[in-house]
Amino acid sequence: MKTILNFAAIAALSFFASCGGADSTEGATDVASTEDANKKTEAVSLVDGEYAIDPAQSTCNWKGTKITGDTHVGTLNMHKGSVTVIDQAISRGLAAVDMNSMVCTDEGMDEEAKGNLIGHLKSDDFFGVEQFPYARLEVEGMKSKEGTTYVNGKIFVREIGQPINFPVTITQEDNLLIIDAKVTFDRSKHDVKFRSGAFPDLFPDLGDKLINDDIELDVHLVATR
Repeated sequence: MKTILNFAAIAALSFFASCGGADSTEGATDVASTEDANKKTEAVSLVDGEYAIDPAQSTCNWKGTKITGDTHVGTLNMHKGSVTVIDQAISRGLAAVDMNSMVCTDEGMDEEAKGNLIGHLKSDDFFGVEQFPYARLEVEGMKSKEGTTYVNGKIFVREIGQPINFPVTITQEDNLLIIDAKVTFDRSKHDVKFRSGAFPDLFPDLGDKLINDDIELDVHLVATR
């Protein structure tokens, strides 16, 4: 049995630049615009049950950008997660990432520079990983609009929750769910302030040192029933 839906950490998690309650049918500012996300899909028909996310088979990639267009990219390990399907639709879910697993995969950057970047991102300037070792997405439901399925819920970074919704793609084969999602969220709403234009009193006249607030996540989840 194979069903395709249009599911983007899980936040993320410019998540990591320089050194990711709304009605699920709306939220255009929260949804990452991708060609795949806008494809028309067939009706949702999932197998009811409780699904456990397999961290070993799941991935989370992050991307952060500066106002200059420079980017940083990397990965995070999945910590744990679950998905509940009731009446052939996702009713709730959890996907959490281990912030201590954060790495940078920038091409052309030496290992020392990558280590310095990750150290800064883990510091209180950004994500305060010592105090907040996990970030998570809590799914509260999903709806369809014009052939696209959206998931809505809350994303928690630094234990600050903000509403979020985004298009999803789910492939089901027997008792296996493969969930692919692209999520964009605003780091400034989670008190991640460093070089953010949302805090002009703290960082006046940033110019080309400004780090964009939007964080992009590319999440691939594998869950079994």
